[in-house]
This record gives sequence, structure tokens and C-alpha cells, in this order.
Amino acid sequence: MKKLKELGMDDEFGMYYDAEIVHRKEVNSARSDGRKEGRKEGARAREKSIAKNLLKMNLSVKDIMKATGLSKKQISMLS
Repeated sequence: MKKLKELGMDDEFGMYYDAEIVHRKEVNSARSDGRKEGRKEGARAREKSIAKNLLKMNLSVKDIMKATGLSKKQISMLS
């Protein structure tokens, strides 16, 4: 409050300022969450792509499971 008074700002301005700061933090958090989810989706897509290539190379499902971390069911759905 002292800094607001020094700047000639009132309590109402402070309230709007605080609301803007909260809003920006929420937006940044949502963006961060979106990036994390996007990375996860990209990693899953990459695992599936690799598994498809390994299937084409006639590797065993067991070996593909080890290489990609995908389950037997997930791999069987790719072919």
C-alpha cells in the first residue's frame, strides 16, 4: 500500500492490479499445463510410431514392449 500511495494510486487501483496479476498467473499456469500435456501426447505418438516401425521389422511384441513401454494391447491395436 505504501508503494501505491507513493505512486499516487488508490486502493481501487491496487485491487485491479492484484486481479490482473492473479489473471496472468492463471494464464501462465494454463499454458504450462498445455505444454506439458502436448509433450506427453507427442511422446505417446512417437512411441506408437516407433512400435509400428518395429512391427514392420518383424520384431516380437515382447521386444517392442520393452523398447517402447507400450502394453501388448496397445501394440496389437497398431497392426
